[in-house]
Amino acid sequence: MLYLLAPAGSPAALKAALDAGADEIYVGGPVFNARMNAANFTKESLAEASALCRARGARLHVALNTLLFDREMNEALEYVGFLAEKVKPDALIVQDAGLIASVRREFPGIALHASTQMRLHSPGDVEFVKQLGFTRAVLARELCFDDIKKCASVGLETEIFAHGALCVCESGGCLMSSVIGGRSGNRGECAQPCRLPYKGKSEYPLSLKDLCLAGHIKEIADSGVTSLKIEGRMKSPDYVYAVTSVYRRLIDENRNADGREIEYLSAVFSRGGFTDGYFTGRITRSMFGSRSDADKEKSRAVRRAQEPPYPPRAKVEAPAVPPFVPPEQNGSELISPKEQRGTVLRFEGGLPSEELLKKYAPSAARIDVPLRDALDKRLAPYRDKLSAILPRSVFCAEMPGVEKRLDALLGAGIKHLTVNSVWQFRLALKGFFLHGDYTLNVTNRRSIEFYENYPLSSIMISPETDGGFPKGSRRALEYICYGRTPLMYTRTCIIANIAGCARADRCNAVLTDRAGAKFPVISGESHTNTVYNSLPAFRLDRKPALKASGVGLVTLLFTDENEKRISEVIEYALGNRKDKPRFEYTRR
Repeated sequence: MLYLLAPAGSPAALKAALDAGADEIYVGGPVFNARMNAANFTKESLAEASALCRARGARLHVALNTLLFDREMNEALEYVGFLAEKVKPDALIVQDAGLIASVRREFPGIALHASTQMRLHSPGDVEFVKQLGFTRAVLARELCFDDIKKCASVGLETEIFAHGALCVCESGGCLMSSVIGGRSGNRGECAQPCRLPYKGKSEYPLSLKDLCLAGHIKEIADSGVTSLKIEGRMKSPDYVYAVTSVYRRLIDENRNADGREIEYLSAVFSRGGFTDGYFTGRITRSMFGSRSDADKEKSRAVRRAQEPPYPPRAKVEAPAVPPFVPPEQNGSELISPKEQRGTVLRFEGGLPSEELLKKYAPSAARIDVPLRDALDKRLAPYRDKLSAILPRSVFCAEMPGVEKRLDALLGAGIKHLTVNSVWQFRLALKGFFLHGDYTLNVTNRRSIEFYENYPLSSIMISPETDGGFPKGSRRALEYICYGRTPLMYTRTCIIANIAGCARADRCNAVLTDRAGAKFPVISGESHTNTVYNSLPAFRLDRKPALKASGVGLVTLLFTDENEKRISEVIEYALGNRKDKPRFEYTRR
């Protein structure tokens, strides 16, 4: 059976979703949800929503899917206690690793759904959350249909996005709003910088069209997917009713939408039409679009159909919550944190000269480079401390190529990997020492404790925190103390929208905003792109405070710096320079 999951950003939208025939509804409460700017639900209205859903035979899922800081953890757990006692939702949607471990330990009877913010891109990721006791995986929006089917075959409920807004950045990986505007997307406050105009070949190079999979219902129904999700907790009750009612009809009749229905959905809301590019694997410039005056005019003309409410149905019970089995620590693949102290040189925009490496590499604790650069002959003398940065996400079709390159690394004597997602932890079994990257989104002490159960030699603290955590971690803690913060990682090549892409092995560009700020864009594996901040962060003068709070590894992230700047920054890190930097920088 294929369920239909609808959004509700308010009690009125909840009723609209039920009237339109939703099997499941997801909502946010007053705190810690990824749409904090929606009307949302009070504690009292959450209890009322739960009762209404039960009466109508629908499941209720409550989003508690933001990253948390240490000072917020107790409040979050008190909120979970209230939900468990008074609301009794069918599931909580969660992202934060520290919260996940705490809820599974203190509230073992609550079902958890792994948020798309956890960056579930492969069957390995789904297997990971299955082992943690999750009852459902919300798959990343970037997956193609074949990858979706493989993820659904793992034996865990799977949920995919079927309709609504798409972020150009991979879910859970965007720091742009947080760093440049102080409003974190990972904490429910995104200011949507991807929808703004920029200078270049396309005025809106970061704005994707809305997703619409209404034309693929039959194949999805046969894929093993559990639930189709409509995005839109910021949308009106009329929007929720209109879109939900169309998908309800398509699922009930087991058919794909016709042209008339697609046109109706487009009139309800679109950004120059729809895209199914990720689902079909056609990742092209046609996926991009912005909301025009004509789109808005079409939406104003749409009126909610006066149809009778969808009748209540017998509620389908959720799967039983499995016992949580804490992962066993595998100490055989770990490096003592005492050996992991000093400076990490990280080169993401190309390698420096052999002369610079010869001068500074011997004093580095580690040297991080993208996987594609790890076998460069300039790095051969330093392979004992070299760590290959794996791609932010690896899709099923890319796995064999990555595995082959990893074998080549081992053959060349390279035994360190910087890993970005949970499935990559299994690579320790091949004999690598693993270093958890900033993409693990570690923002609190309990998240550190969670990842200490896995074979990680070091754990990088998220740039969204100030780097201060209590001492006593069983792993080395790492923090970016210099460098342009990576703001976005995109599966689509936005360079084609900025200046044109030659499809060469390496393409770079500069994204310029309305104020003239320039954000470097560097291409990676499979023409993925990383957008970096317009200014480098400089925190090297805070080294004593960071060291006192447990941070032992100071990372210097280099992208487009010349060798004079690289040398200058390393001298600051080594303590050979005490003057204030003369270049422009930020603290974010």
